[in-house]
Amino acid sequence: MNGKTLIEELGKALGFALEMSDQNTCGVFFDQDEVVFEQHEDQLYIMADLASAVGRRDAHTRLLEANCLGAQSGQACLGLDSQREVFTLHRILEGELTYGEFEKILTLFIRAVRYWKEWLAQPASGQPEGTSFVPNGMRP
Repeated sequence: MNGKTLIEELGKALGFALEMSDQNTCGVFFDQDEVVFEQHEDQLYIMADLASAVGRRDAHTRLLEANCLGAQSGQACLGLDSQREVFTLHRILEGELTYGEFEKILTLFIRAVRYWKEWLAQPASGQPEGTSFVPNGMRP
C-alpha cells in the first residue's frame, strides 16, 4: 500500500504539506470531521469517530443493518469502540491505488461519516426508520 504517498498527494490537493508521523499516523479535519489515517504494513486504515455510544442501545440494530455488506456505510465498517464508548467508522485499503481512486474512496467515506454523525445526533424518537445512506452520485 502506497499510503504515505497518497497522504502527501492529499495534502497537495488540500493546499498544505501533509505527511505521516513517525508512528505512521496522520489526522486531517474536513470541516468539523476528523479523519485519521494509519499505515500498517500493506494496509492503510481510514478511521473516524461518529458519536458517543453512551445510552444509545437504540441505535445498535440500525447500525448493524447498515453495516451489512457495507451497503449503507459507503463500503466502510460501522463499529463500537467499547473502551471509549464511541461509535466509529473505518475502512481498510490494500493494494496499490492511484490518487484518483483514493480520492473517490475518501470522498465516499467522508459522506458516510457526515450521514451517520447527523443520524446519530437525532434523538432516538426522531430517527426515521428505514432511512439509509445514499451517496450523491456514487454507489456505496
